[in-house]
Formats: sequence, C-alpha cells, structure tokens
Amino acid sequence: MSDTAQIILRDYAVHRWPSLNHKGRIARLAGHLQMGHRRIRSLYQNEFGVRVRADEMAAIEALRQSKIEEANRNDLQDLQARIARLEAALFASDEEFHHDQVEGLREATGGRR
Repeated sequence: MSDTAQIILRDYAVHRWPSLNHKGRIARLAGHLQMGHRRIRSLYQNEFGVRVRADEMAAIEALRQSKIEEANRNDLQDLQARIARLEAALFASDEEFHHDQVEGLREATGGRR
C-alpha cells in the first residue's frame, strides 16, 4: 500500500507544482496534507519499513480525487468552448439553414450546450 501512496503523492505533486524539485514538493505536500515533513518524506520516497495508516491513505486518496475532478472541469470547459465555436461557425455560414437542427439538439439535451 505504501507503493500506491508514493505513486499518488508523486503524481499529484508533479502536476500541482511542476517547477519545484522533490524537496519543495515534499514541503508543499506536508503543508497541504497537514502532516509532518518527515512523515511525508518517508511516504514520498517509500522508505523501507514505512506503513501507511488508514487515515493517511484516505487523505492521499482525496488528493487523487481532487486531481481527477479538476481535470474533468477543464475538459468540460474545453468542450463548452468548442461547442460555442462550432455553433458560431454554423450560424455564420447560414443561420436560417441550421437553426432548426441546433434548436432540436438543445431541446434534446434539456437546454444545455
């Protein structure tokens, strides 16, 4: 289980603080997780004999979930921007011709874009 904790911690830290080195990332993780610097360093480096407690693993798993949720929000924003650009291109070419199809799609999706 400590292997999993190490992977999650390193992956999260690299994406959250790409310009920092390992020492800086460990310090930021310690503050972010409200755990001791030495304990985070042990988990981050997967030192021999280190065991991850259940509460620590829950906090580390929460990091993974927050990263996934942020990626999903970014994907949704990108998708909405793409839809807006495509709608603008459709209406710019011939608004009257495509109006019925676009309105039908909006109704089918419940008014969402």
